[in-house]
Amino acid sequence: MPLNESYEDFVLDQLSDRGRFETKNMFGGVALLHRGAAFAKIKHGKVWLKVDDSNRDDFSKLGMRQDSYGKDNARRLLNL
Repeated sequence: MPLNESYEDFVLDQLSDRGRFETKNMFGGVALLHRGAAFAKIKHGKVWLKVDDSNRDDFSKLGMRQDSYGKDNARRLLNL
């Protein structure tokens, strides 16, 4: 699926009151970075948040579904 720049602009607009964010085209999607650290990506028309053991339960309580990817399925993302 080609990148949808208007959706990317929409997501950045929604984050604008939280500070300055950067984007970087990566692996067929767009990485979202804050202070140089990637925290999410936009791919397939969705925002995917990076999660780890420190925040996984918080997102799960909100009903967000976790997906895995990569050769070993070790990389975890939550679909918004």
